[in-house]
Amino acid sequence: MSSKRTLRSASRSNSETPATGNAVVEEKTTTFKGSIDKFGLETSESSKISSTVVEETEKIKGTTETKDDKKVTAKRKITDVLSYKPGASPVPKKKSSSYAPPSKYAHLKEVPDQLGDGMYCMFIGLNPGIATSQAGHCYANPSNFFWRMMHQGGLTSRLCKPQEDEILPSEFGLGTTNIVSRPTANQAELSLDEMDDGVALLEQKCRTYKPESVCLVGKAIWESVFRAKHGRKMTKTEFKFGWQNEKENMGVDKKNGYPGARIYVVVSTSGLAATYPMEYKLKLWKDLGKWVNERRADKEEGGDSAKTKTEGEASTAAGSADD
Repeated sequence: MSSKRTLRSASRSNSETPATGNAVVEEKTTTFKGSIDKFGLETSESSKISSTVVEETEKIKGTTETKDDKKVTAKRKITDVLSYKPGASPVPKKKSSSYAPPSKYAHLKEVPDQLGDGMYCMFIGLNPGIATSQAGHCYANPSNFFWRMMHQGGLTSRLCKPQEDEILPSEFGLGTTNIVSRPTANQAELSLDEMDDGVALLEQKCRTYKPESVCLVGKAIWESVFRAKHGRKMTKTEFKFGWQNEKENMGVDKKNGYPGARIYVVVSTSGLAATYPMEYKLKLWKDLGKWVNERRADKEEGGDSAKTKTEGEASTAAGSADD
């Protein structure tokens, strides 16, 4: 009993040991019945006693944590056993794809392209959604920002309705199409293969209508175009929004003197695309709108030679729009 009292007294006299530490030591040491001699209480030096107490406290703490760890491990093993299914892999499998075969939405109609010769820009979307298919006009879902971005970006002089997509080529020199024509509820229901397969048709549309540029409405579309062109996945450092290098032009037809359509990439206008702030999305559209309006002005002035317009100006727009 005297040795225990000496231990408490020594611990309290050590100013470097927190009060809460003393409480822990006192509680733990009382559990070591008959082992007080291990603390070296035969010495009267308080510093030696304090040092020994700290060492033993750390040992006790380590022992406690080890026991807790064992309990957690045992609990996990029990959980694994209870959740085990015959033939199942011990490692959780990845979630199955949400791919939907064409038969699932066979009752929905495709949405027609709205294209014309000599477009300033041809907009390429992913594929029609259910609301768009039912309406029969592009970007008809009320939660989609396409038409708002077109107007606020300066590409259309007024806010158009989806039903007015037919006038885009004649009134504004713009057009719309998709990389995949069949409707689905969302992007996950499409396969990468069918997206990549759609690139060849887009290239053909460019050679047919000869737009000066194409705007890919969504990162996934540009990634698909890149895979089809290069036979590999695009790296993170290779991806950027805005203007792309002219070597990536779509529909190049040197035989007929068509340099191809320059690629411009914007964030998807789907209401589900919330990764980027609206200010950034709008800036991308304004940069494209500025370029299109310069092309319109050049054409009105008869300067059609600007079809090959200044890579420098396009590069400037690209530099300000890059992600």
